[in-house]
Amino acid sequence: MNISFFVRRNFHTIQAYEGIKAIRENLLEHTALVVQDEHHNHLGVLTTLDILQRPHTLVIDCLSIKPMLSLRTSVDEALLLMQQEQSEVLPVFQEDQFEGLVFKNDLLEFVRSKRQELEAEVNDRIHEIKNIHKQLELSRQVLQAMFDSTQSSIFLVAPDYRIIFFNKKALEVSRVMYGRELRLGDSILNYKLDNGDDVFTSFQINFEKALHSGEQVTTEREIVYPNMQLSNWVRSEYTPVYDHGKAIGVALRVVDITDRKLYELQIDMQTEILQQISWIQSHHTRQPVATILGLISILDKASMTEDNRKIIGMLEQTAHKLDGVIRETVIKANSI
Repeated sequence: MNISFFVRRNFHTIQAYEGIKAIRENLLEHTALVVQDEHHNHLGVLTTLDILQRPHTLVIDCLSIKPMLSLRTSVDEALLLMQQEQSEVLPVFQEDQFEGLVFKNDLLEFVRSKRQELEAEVNDRIHEIKNIHKQLELSRQVLQAMFDSTQSSIFLVAPDYRIIFFNKKALEVSRVMYGRELRLGDSILNYKLDNGDDVFTSFQINFEKALHSGEQVTTEREIVYPNMQLSNWVRSEYTPVYDHGKAIGVALRVVDITDRKLYELQIDMQTEILQQISWIQSHHTRQPVATILGLISILDKASMTEDNRKIIGMLEQTAHKLDGVIRETVIKANSI
C-alpha cells in the first residue's frame, strides 16, 4: 500500500524569516510546520529536531534538508526512510508539486491496526484449522475403529506397492504368517510365503489389473502354509482408489472363507452321496422288486388255496408299496 492515503494537506505554514521564539508553541502543538517564502513557495519542513540540531534565531537557518516522498511510495519504504533519517515527518511531492506531509505516527498506527487485523485473522485461521484437525482426527479414529473391528485384512497399497494403510487384522496375520511387523512405507512385495511364488504372481497380476482397468477384481483360492502344515481358503478383493480422478493405489481386502468352503465341500460330498443313493435305488433296489412283481403276476392263482391267494395278494400290495417308496426316494434325491 502507498502513502497517498496518509498525506496531510491541512498543514500549518510559517514564513522563512520568522523568529524561532514566535513559532515555538505552534511547532510544539503541530510537530511540524511547512516553511514558505513571501510567494508561498515551499522551502522545507521545520520540526522540533531541526531546532535542537540547528539552534538558530530564524526559521530559515534551522531548516535541514529532508528526503522527499512521492504519492507512490509504499508505507514500508516511507517508514524505513524515516527510521534512517530519524525523522517523524517527511514532505510528499507529486511531479515537483508539494502535496503535503506524512507523519510517522500515522503510518505506525496503520501498521499496528493491520497487524492486529492480521493477528485476529491468523488466530481465526488457527482456530479453524484446529477444529478441522479435531474433526479429521475424530474421523480417523472412527474409521480406524471400524477397520480394526472387522475380521478381514485390509490394506491400501500405492501403485509402487508401498503400504499406505493397514488394519489391526492385517497386522496380526503378518505376525503369525510372516513373523514380522507390517510397517507403513514398506513394499508389500517384501511379505512373501515360502514356496508361495504362484500366490505372489497372482497378487501382482490382479493388483495391476485393478489399478489399470479401474474395476474391482475378486479371486478365491486355497493358500498352503508348508511350514505350519495347514491351509486355508481366502477371498481377495482388489479395489482401485482415486483422489480427484487420479489413482493413488489399490485397496486390498482379504477374507478367510475356509468355513464357507468346507461347508460347500461338505454339501458337494452330500450331493454326490445322494446321487449315488438315487442310482442305487433306481438300478439295484427296484430290480428285485420288479422281479417279485413279475413272478407274482405269472403265478397260477387258480390252483392255490384261498389262504395262499390272500398271502400272494398281500405280498403283491407290499411290493407295490415298496416300489412307490423307491420311486419317491429317487425323485427327491434327484431334485436335491
